[in-house]
Amino acid sequence: MRAILGVVVLSLGTVGLGYWAQGHNAVRMETMIGEGAAQALGETVHPLEIGVSGRDVHVSGVADNTGEKEHILAALDAVEGRRVVTENLRVLEKVSPFTTQVTKESPDAPLALGGYVPSESARAALGIANGAGSLQLASGAPENWEQLARAGVEVLGFLRKGQMTLADGKLTIVGEAASAEDYAMAEKALSQLPAEMVTQMILKPDRGQSAGWHLEYDAATGATVSGALPAGMNAEALAGALGLDGIAGTPTQIDESGAEDMNFLATLRGWLDRVERLTLDVSPEMREARIEVQGDVDADMLKKELAGSGLATEVSVVTPEGSNGATRVNAASRMTQRYMGGFWLVLPEIRTDRAGCQAAADDVLDRISINFVTASDKLDTGAVRAINELARFMVQCSEETGLKAEIGGHTDNVGDEAANLDLSQRRATAVGRELIARGVAADRLNMRGYGMSKPIADNGTEQGRAKNRRTTVTWTD
Repeated sequence: MRAILGVVVLSLGTVGLGYWAQGHNAVRMETMIGEGAAQALGETVHPLEIGVSGRDVHVSGVADNTGEKEHILAALDAVEGRRVVTENLRVLEKVSPFTTQVTKESPDAPLALGGYVPSESARAALGIANGAGSLQLASGAPENWEQLARAGVEVLGFLRKGQMTLADGKLTIVGEAASAEDYAMAEKALSQLPAEMVTQMILKPDRGQSAGWHLEYDAATGATVSGALPAGMNAEALAGALGLDGIAGTPTQIDESGAEDMNFLATLRGWLDRVERLTLDVSPEMREARIEVQGDVDADMLKKELAGSGLATEVSVVTPEGSNGATRVNAASRMTQRYMGGFWLVLPEIRTDRAGCQAAADDVLDRISINFVTASDKLDTGAVRAINELARFMVQCSEETGLKAEIGGHTDNVGDEAANLDLSQRRATAVGRELIARGVAADRLNMRGYGMSKPIADNGTEQGRAKNRRTTVTWTD
């Protein structure tokens, strides 16, 4: 009996040691996997929480973008010994323009903040005790964001009142210095930054004139104004002068300044519905505009007209961001636009039956010619406008009806007949290719070259030959 009891005790002891060893190994495995996960992740833009249960790894927190999220999961997936990786990661929205605004209303007033901050560490680096929490976390900040933001907040400390606007790597400071010494300190702080990244309009204590104002406009989101507006002008009046429903921001006003000539705003208003982005800086010493437009806008004419109004203008042609089929409401025109092959185009109001679609095509081609580089199928620079005009309604006609369109290429009678037929086919194909890139369904288009076979005017005159070199759009059931 005692021998039997001893065997039982020994057996229980062996089982206990097994369970103890197994638990000890589980703890050791968790620790090893946790250390491996931390080492694999290394530096991340935002702090992450890593939890290990047994051999399962869970990560939670914020990823700056989808690329970083994929990197995080791939790094954890490679941890030795892990079994399952689960996640609860929030990917930050990418914003453009990445704008941060800090306003100081008076010497004793707390700073008012608005816009975006790239990380929690960057938020803390601003050194603002209260209010920094109002900035929204987002991705898309330029690399120099923290340097410029900290400098802007530092400069505001030398001002009696003012505003800092940081937009996509460009810092604008407007306001009034409390003393000559403070003005000098603000100037010194700004001088440490690259000159091309900074615009400052700071009123010296003894100048007695407007510090100036700064406006940012985006066709999708509207306008924001900051700084000090002249007598007789406020945000509402400025919005009216530009033809906008409203303008965001809390600009100050210099009541003692003389009224300024704002006639240039009328010229700017006439072009605003064709502008993608605008940055406007106005003070008694300068009037400067930096404008971005799409490729179907006559940038040279825009620059010439604004220069004639006394506004120094820099105009650049850009391809705005978007995806085919996306829509937006243009802040200036208030019209719905659709993204088509690199352009935001207004959706027209037409009758989408055969007669309505044909009338729209004829109207465009009567007003605007689709021209090519001589003896080639390469569209000339002016053809973009005509292609866009066609695409605006052809997308609707191809989507909302069962209609199909033939793109016809035609030449005059100069040269070899076979060569002209080939050239006309290649030109029709080039036009069709551009329309397809803007979202017109490929299976709704047929491209056909007719060469010199269908003249509409006398080939015996230059005027007649010019009319015969044409593109046609014919809708069929």
